[in-house]
Amino acid sequence: MKRIGCAAACALTLALWACHGAGPLPPGATIGGFQDTEPPESYTGATLYTYMDGGADYYINQGFSALYVRRYSRDNERFTVELFEMKDASGASRVYQSSRRPNEEKELAGGCLASVSPAEIQAARGRYYLVSRNDDPLASRNDALTALSRSILERLPGPCVPGSTP
Repeated sequence: MKRIGCAAACALTLALWACHGAGPLPPGATIGGFQDTEPPESYTGATLYTYMDGGADYYINQGFSALYVRRYSRDNERFTVELFEMKDASGASRVYQSSRRPNEEKELAGGCLASVSPAEIQAARGRYYLVSRNDDPLASRNDALTALSRSILERLPGPCVPGSTP
């Protein structure tokens, strides 16, 4: 009986950990034709350096709170989505403003501008900074990447951050 209780407690702990790992990033099955390719990941200020080799200090200095990473696929394409949760919207706005490609911005969802290229989309909403990438850096079209990014951006709370509206 104790083994069953222990197994149930372990299963619950793992399930809660997995949910936390995804943060606000939805499972692929809930966003239309996408599949999850790996378990979601999450990082804090103390563990961000294990995910990115260089550059972590920049995010931490802008008010970094957490990073959620999820990998999706659709047909033969694979995508990596990074969702940086900042302490406030001004941190997300600063990161977006410093990373965007001004000549490649277009409205992606709900009045939010995004920096869009065939292989990468960047956007900010509320206290979140979103980076979606096609794992093929030579991708020549981005229909699936746009659909994925739009679906995630529409689910995020808060208004478009200052400086990322038309």
